[in-house]
Amino acid sequence: MSEETFDVIIVGAGVLGVATAYYIQLNSPEKKILLIDRNLAAGQANTAMSAAAVRNMFASSTNQILTDTSIKYFEYVQNELGHELFFEKTGYLWLLSESQFKQESVQLWMQRMKASGVHYKVYNKKELKELIPGLNVDFSGDEEAELMHLQEADFGLFGGDCGVLDPTRLVEHYFEEFKKITHVKPRFGVCVKKLLLEAVPKLDLPGEPHVWQQKKVTGVITDKGTMRAKTVVLATGAWANELLDPVGIDSMTKAKKRQLFVIHAEDNPKLHDLLDTKGFNELGCIPFTILPSAGVYFRPQLQERGFWIGCGDKFGRGYEYIQTDDMMVPESAYYENSMYPVLAKYLPAFESARPVNSWAGGYCYSPDRIPFVYEECGVLVVNGASGSGIMKADALGRIADALYRGEPEAELFGGKHVSSKMLSIKDRNVEIESVVI
Repeated sequence: MSEETFDVIIVGAGVLGVATAYYIQLNSPEKKILLIDRNLAAGQANTAMSAAAVRNMFASSTNQILTDTSIKYFEYVQNELGHELFFEKTGYLWLLSESQFKQESVQLWMQRMKASGVHYKVYNKKELKELIPGLNVDFSGDEEAELMHLQEADFGLFGGDCGVLDPTRLVEHYFEEFKKITHVKPRFGVCVKKLLLEAVPKLDLPGEPHVWQQKKVTGVITDKGTMRAKTVVLATGAWANELLDPVGIDSMTKAKKRQLFVIHAEDNPKLHDLLDTKGFNELGCIPFTILPSAGVYFRPQLQERGFWIGCGDKFGRGYEYIQTDDMMVPESAYYENSMYPVLAKYLPAFESARPVNSWAGGYCYSPDRIPFVYEECGVLVVNGASGSGIMKADALGRIADALYRGEPEAELFGGKHVSSKMLSIKDRNVEIESVVI
């Protein structure tokens, strides 16, 4: 097979890959940039499996600026450019018990949001009961609830600038904009087997590169042949370790399985009433809601007249160092035995409701729950979004572009500037995130 050479090869056409490809090409119009993915279209792996909810309600100022600027860009794309993302400001609603609400971490979270200008509102138990049809806020005398260690919903922490969107539409926006300006047609169905590591300069010695030689990644070896580039961008999420480990780069990330189950309201009047909850947003629907116990959450799906149900289970759900095939397979028993009992206790409208669809994927977690954008030995890594890659995609694409061009600062949407190395490993300057679903 013949070899091809490019200025940049971007591996991974999920939302982080296509956003990065677009911004690098936009600001380096003379460069030959190749975008490749092993799937047959852009955004078909974990991006498509996401709950696709977006929020700026984080405890760290780092995640606040990454998400707030990205969300504002999404609004601009939809309202000013006319590209429908189905971005709906449903809001985010954390239901919290009194003990949870009074925790120092929650109080600090609210203080940091106030200091950063992130808008939120606190509801008390009486207000929640009046607003949300059928919400169970009192478990006194309920032996099952006690056995399940369920905490009552005493407070609601609500963010009105948050919401949900269609991940496919967001990927489509960046991908279509990238295709308008790129010199090289993106390629799909291309599986990267490993990164190409070579001595610089090459001396054509047997077995090189040797330990005494300088070396860098100079391309990728795929099932379609070898492709060379001055810079390889790796935006493969939970699969990153599979490519970085063999060349001795520690991605500092690992993956965890997450699942979503679809419930339709259909002929259930109580579910329709819940979906059409008034008082939180202009859409007249229930917000993206996180229950006080077990990590169970749900988001409204207005087009389908239903809900997506998920769970951010932590202790007990194992990490995977490399994403495995079974992480893409949903577990029907998991909904029935783990999520449903919790969901139905807080909201009896879900009693007897069963999923009509489900899917699963992998979250790629970083130790501090802040993304990585760093360059090492010819590889520029965009990774570790900890389940919030969609809501940070625009900012991460801009930071990756600035790092590629050697700029000390990246300009995010709205004119805010951040260091292009703030998300790196060596020069990392972030706050640890404590609010992870």
